[in-house]
Amino acid sequence: MNINLVLYLVMAVCCSGALGKAYANQPLLPFSYDQAVTVCPWSVSPKEIPHFIEPQCHRVKLSEVDPQNQAVWVLLEFERAKLASIPRPIGLYLFAKTSSEIFFNGTKVGSNGLPAVDKAEQIGKMDTVFYLPDSLIKESNRLVFGLSTQHSLISLRYPIHFIGLGQFGDPKQYIQSFSGLGLILVGAFLLGALYFISLSFGRYGNTSVRIFSALCLLAAMQLSAEISRGLVDYSYVWHDIRLFTVTALSFLFGTLLLVYSSLKVAEKHALHWIYIGTIVTLIIIIFAPGFDAKTTAGVFVPLLVSLVQLGYCWRRAKNNNLAAWFVVQLLVAATVLFVASSFHEIIHFVIIALLLVYLFIRQAKEYRAQQVQLSSDQAHIAKLEFKLAQNKQLQSPSKLEVSIAGKTDYVVLTDIAFCKAAGDYVELYMKDTTQKLFTGSLKQLELTLPSIFVKTHCSYLTNLNEVVSLESDNNQSNLKLTNGASVPVSRRLVPSVRATLKASNKP
Repeated sequence: MNINLVLYLVMAVCCSGALGKAYANQPLLPFSYDQAVTVCPWSVSPKEIPHFIEPQCHRVKLSEVDPQNQAVWVLLEFERAKLASIPRPIGLYLFAKTSSEIFFNGTKVGSNGLPAVDKAEQIGKMDTVFYLPDSLIKESNRLVFGLSTQHSLISLRYPIHFIGLGQFGDPKQYIQSFSGLGLILVGAFLLGALYFISLSFGRYGNTSVRIFSALCLLAAMQLSAEISRGLVDYSYVWHDIRLFTVTALSFLFGTLLLVYSSLKVAEKHALHWIYIGTIVTLIIIIFAPGFDAKTTAGVFVPLLVSLVQLGYCWRRAKNNNLAAWFVVQLLVAATVLFVASSFHEIIHFVIIALLLVYLFIRQAKEYRAQQVQLSSDQAHIAKLEFKLAQNKQLQSPSKLEVSIAGKTDYVVLTDIAFCKAAGDYVELYMKDTTQKLFTGSLKQLELTLPSIFVKTHCSYLTNLNEVVSLESDNNQSNLKLTNGASVPVSRRLVPSVRATLKASNKP
């Protein structure tokens, strides 16, 4: 899998995200959060709609209605004129963490779960719509809501997200209309995670690669949880679980981003930055008002800690790479501040995608730099090994047992110019142009000879000390030796032979 493919895919998705629409085609008419409504305890009239004039009833703003861990009656009044611009049939949209019964001008028009004063309540869906028949519409209209939230896991500041009127239809079209784009981003994140997971098991696996795979996986999981409301018709209990999951994953993502930055920048002091940033982030998340703020803090606070860390380390090291990483994180932090009200939605994940793209590119550049350095080091090592082998042969030359006219003789290895395979034997061509015969294969001989001999062809071994030049003519390469002999070099081995000659300071 090519890393460029991953990068281009993520960038294309991000660009499409910038052009995506965040609203449904037919907008709803909301009831204002400041609209006055009448609220009565359920106990005032547990069997039927109350009159809303009982002493226990009181007037509050719509935004202040809270059915969590209790059951209440709510009266909302509006005029017929509000319905004039709405295409028929008309629907009442209720997006709220509650079970509900709805009465329109005294007639029950539907229920979502079943409200109750205790755990006998039937849990309702988070988002629902109720059909309002034209025959029930009057000049002055009364909507009565029976609401309860007895199975709440966490308490929200505003459990009533939206109450409004519109053309009757699927409520999901008004919930997270960016879900389609979100699914594409999830796919991109998963693709990145799979790529880096596979890479981490190979010879290129390191801490950074493992962190990248975890970051991609966390981003995919968090976005999946975020867009689930627009894809799955879940109950209000699962909404609590979803909010907790999104916040936890945001915290893990931000912390892991701080871990990556600390390991790259702070090195031996990385642990101190990590636990300080983690503790500060946890404290802010715990005390932040609302889950949107908590989710934003999960990424934003580690970014701030990382910015302080980068500023401190850059001031000491004056490293341009640190300055670039600082600018990128500063831009991300500034973007979070400017779009804080909607950061937890699709913008959050577009920014994460862009940040991951930057990290991918940075990692690719670091890898290329490491490969260049590795090649340089290997060339230097090869040169040293050649010099060591050369000096060893000069100081105490090794000898090779050969057969001459049926007799056994010994030749000094450094006196051999090149070797040529000849069936079950190897012909040894000496510097003085004489020939000798070695009983054995070229492969056996290659294991015996010192590193000053290199394989230049499937049938040839050449003494680098005797090489004068590497010449090419009509797609055929040859080594010219000091005794005038010419040794062929196979096309496949030309690059490695040229690199070996360069490492040994040969022309």
